[in-house]
Amino acid sequence: MGNKKNTKKLLVAKDLDDAAVFTKERDRIRYMSNNYGQMSIGESFKKFYELDEDLENVNVNVVDVPDFELGNCYIAEVKEIDKHGITFDMPGIKDEIICKENFNGCMDHVQNYLLNHDNRLLFEVRSHEKGKYIVSVINGMYKLWKHAIEESIYKKNAIEVHIDSLTKGGYLCHTSISTLKELTGKDYTHSVFIPGSAIVLNIENDFERWIDEDVLIIPQKFVEFRTNYREGVVENSLVGSRKLLLQMKGNIHLFEIYNRYLLTKSENFKAEPESLQGHVTGIINSGKKTGVFVELDGMYITGLMPVDKMDLMNFKPGDAVTVYPMDFEIKEGQEPFVTNKKGDIIRCNTRVVFGLVG
Repeated sequence: MGNKKNTKKLLVAKDLDDAAVFTKERDRIRYMSNNYGQMSIGESFKKFYELDEDLENVNVNVVDVPDFELGNCYIAEVKEIDKHGITFDMPGIKDEIICKENFNGCMDHVQNYLLNHDNRLLFEVRSHEKGKYIVSVINGMYKLWKHAIEESIYKKNAIEVHIDSLTKGGYLCHTSISTLKELTGKDYTHSVFIPGSAIVLNIENDFERWIDEDVLIIPQKFVEFRTNYREGVVENSLVGSRKLLLQMKGNIHLFEIYNRYLLTKSENFKAEPESLQGHVTGIINSGKKTGVFVELDGMYITGLMPVDKMDLMNFKPGDAVTVYPMDFEIKEGQEPFVTNKKGDIIRCNTRVVFGLVG
C-alpha cells in the first residue's frame, strides 16, 4: 500500500509490524521520507517511536509511558550501571527494566556519555521475563543509526565506507555505526557491499587498487547478508554505489557546461567554445552510431564524440583528447534538467555530444 498525503494518523513503528501496510520496501522508504524526511533525526525518531519529548543529536530525554511494547524503543533514566549491566527508572513502569549488555570495556566512555545526555539512554524492549523487562541499549542505538541511513537512501546523501577486500561480484566494506561509537567510544561497524560495476563511472580495469581505501558512496538498500539459524539472528548488509555519487557530481558539472553552451548560441557570443580535457573510455561502431566515448577528467561526465568509421582505429581506450560541447541530446518532451526548490538537480534528461578540438 502506498502512502496517502491525506492520511489522518501518521504511521508509527507499531503500525509497520503489519506486513500488509507496505508490500514493497521502496514504498515504506518513500512514506518515511515524505512524512518524516523534513524533520530532524531526533524529532522523527521521537514521533516514529511515539516518544514524548525531543531527541536532538542523540540527546535523550525522559519519557513517561504506561507500558512497553516488545520491539519498540524508549528513553529512560539510568538508575544504576555496573559490570553486571544497567537498570532503568521510568515513570509508570512498575516492573524492573534491565539491560544485561556488558559495557565494562568502555565504562568510562559510557559514563561520560550519560553526563552529557542527562543520565538517560535509548533502548529497545526485547522481552518480558518473570516480571522484568529485558532491554537492549545496543539495539536501540543501532535502530537510531539505521533510521538515519534510510533517510540517506531516499535523499541520496553520501556516507563514507572503508573497502576491506575484493570478492566475487564486488567489494566487502564496512562503515561506522556512529550512534554506538558515540556511546561506547568503540568502533562498531556495519557490513557494506559495493558491486564491482558501481565502483567507477565507466569501466574499471584495476579492481585491486581500491582495497583499503576510504570512499564515499550513496547507500541504496539493506539486504540480508547472513543468517545464524542457531540463534535466529539475521545480519544485514548495506548495498551502496560509488558510481551513483559520481553521476550526481557529474550532473552538477554538466549543468554548468550546458549553461555555458547556451551562451555560445547567442548572437553576441564572440569567443571560441570552451575546450575540455578528457580521455577515451570506449568505442561504438553500429548501424546507428559510430564514435568514441569520452570521459571528462575530474568531472565525471561521459559523452559521445562522433567519429567517421574509417577513423575509429585512431582512438583507443585511455587516449587523451581535447573536446568541446558540440550539442546536447535531450529526451523528447523533457526539460534538460529538473531541480527542486533548493536548486538541487534531481534528474538529468540530457547527454552531451562532443566535438574534437584541433
